[in-house]
Amino acid sequence: MTMWDESSRLADLHGYGILDSALDDDFADFVAIASDICDAPIAAINLIDSDRHWTLSGIEYGDRELPLDQSICAEAIRQNDLFMIPDLSQDVRFQANPLVTGGPKLRFYAGAVLATPTGTPVGTICVLDRKPRPDGLSERQGFTLKALARQVVTQFELRRATRDISDGSAARDRLQASLNEKDALLKEVHHRVKNNLQLISSLLNLQASRIADPVTASLFVDSRNRVRSMALVHENLYRAGSFAGIAIKAHILSLCSHLRRAYGASGIEIVADSDDITLDLDRAISCGLIINELVSNAFKHAFVGATSGLIRVSFRRQSNGLCELTVADNGAGTAGLVDIVDAMSLGLQLVRDLVEQLGGRIAIERDYGTRCVVSFDDAERGPT
Repeated sequence: MTMWDESSRLADLHGYGILDSALDDDFADFVAIASDICDAPIAAINLIDSDRHWTLSGIEYGDRELPLDQSICAEAIRQNDLFMIPDLSQDVRFQANPLVTGGPKLRFYAGAVLATPTGTPVGTICVLDRKPRPDGLSERQGFTLKALARQVVTQFELRRATRDISDGSAARDRLQASLNEKDALLKEVHHRVKNNLQLISSLLNLQASRIADPVTASLFVDSRNRVRSMALVHENLYRAGSFAGIAIKAHILSLCSHLRRAYGASGIEIVADSDDITLDLDRAISCGLIINELVSNAFKHAFVGATSGLIRVSFRRQSNGLCELTVADNGAGTAGLVDIVDAMSLGLQLVRDLVEQLGGRIAIERDYGTRCVVSFDDAERGPT
């Protein structure tokens, strides 16, 4: 436990200029990540003033302002490390707290201290649950919560730096150091996500190899390929070292190469080409999954009994601003148009949902082989 000078602590807190500000949306992503990673229904970023606890951003956090005698975070900032209470109702410091005895009936609490670069605590990012957690948080969850705490403070420092950037090179150096730390964290997050998705893919592949029924095994292989498609996005982000967007051309080439190896159809060729287009993470994942489903469908159904065939994948930006993704094969087509709305297969239902997320439309023709065209506005994300 570390003590500090309270007047200096309050000066650091007020120096950020964040108390009583309307910045909830700017920090909502940190809270959402904390809630998701820790599987907690309640999460918040709380700042501890001289006489109150104030919530900057949160999920199901209740009152924005609390007296200090009801603030669990006021105790948490006195700790050097992650502060965790498996059951608040069994802790003498909090068992009489109104937040525990009534109202939300809080039971579990875990908070990471928001410490300034000099080590002064100004608040916490915390997660809470209405049921006890005897095992607390896992090592990975604790690591992530503390990493998020550092990044929240980095954002505080960045905001202060933008105010006094004209004061000289010291402010610029602080800003650059903060950006470097943020990039390092993002790279680590994408690396960990990629590794976790690859582990899931390997487990699905292992399970499929042990299933005798080919139909059931095929379902596992399909799921493996979908997970692998998502993992490739994070892998490409990690390798590129730039998190502004995904270079879709390289992503499509690597995805098609993976699918070619996965299905191992020696006589079936796949040709991929794309304009140099950058998409954000969400749209890149959606497009990757659409390609995965349509190419997989072609490998499985378009060339039954055939010894050769061709699948073409292209991604173009049209003159009207629309992006157009096309997957076509020269296999056995079925005359006429296919109504994607009435499609019964899981793959086509997934494609339909992904196209809706992109705010786009899809057309499928099956006269001479199968040709699927997905178009969407490059400037719009579509519904989520």
